[in-house]
Amino acid sequence: MGMSGRYLVVTKELVESIKSGEVSVHDVAVDLDIDKTWQMLQFTLNGNLVEGEPPLGYVVPLAGEQYVGNYSDMDLFLLSNEQVLEAYMALEQLTPEELKERYSLDRMIAEGVYPVMEDWDAEETFQEIVQTVDDVQALFQATAASGNGIIFYVF
Repeated sequence: MGMSGRYLVVTKELVESIKSGEVSVHDVAVDLDIDKTWQMLQFTLNGNLVEGEPPLGYVVPLAGEQYVGNYSDMDLFLLSNEQVLEAYMALEQLTPEELKERYSLDRMIAEGVYPVMEDWDAEETFQEIVQTVDDVQALFQATAASGNGIIFYVF
């Protein structure tokens, strides 16, 4: 078991229930679990381990104004519907060639990106990131259309 990145689609009411302690994050259905690719995706899109400029910085929110607080023993990060839409549109415009230009297995190894190992196949790892981008993009598209937001956390 390792650190897994999880996305929850949330209404404003659900966010308030989580903040008040009425609802535990552990009791909310996970809409997308990107498993251990969360930090690889963050690094590929933003070039560092934690921070990123919007809108691609919204894809794996790990710092800044998206931080809601620590609830149910999790650091939670909230994206508004507008931020979800911005991130979706940025992913939609990101071509496979641009994603490939941002990707470097060697840089990930040098920077200690979790859980990357030196013996990993570069193309196989890139394809895993592409699949994760597709999955996140689909979730963000549906969430933007629904008018809801997203909570992200690592568990």
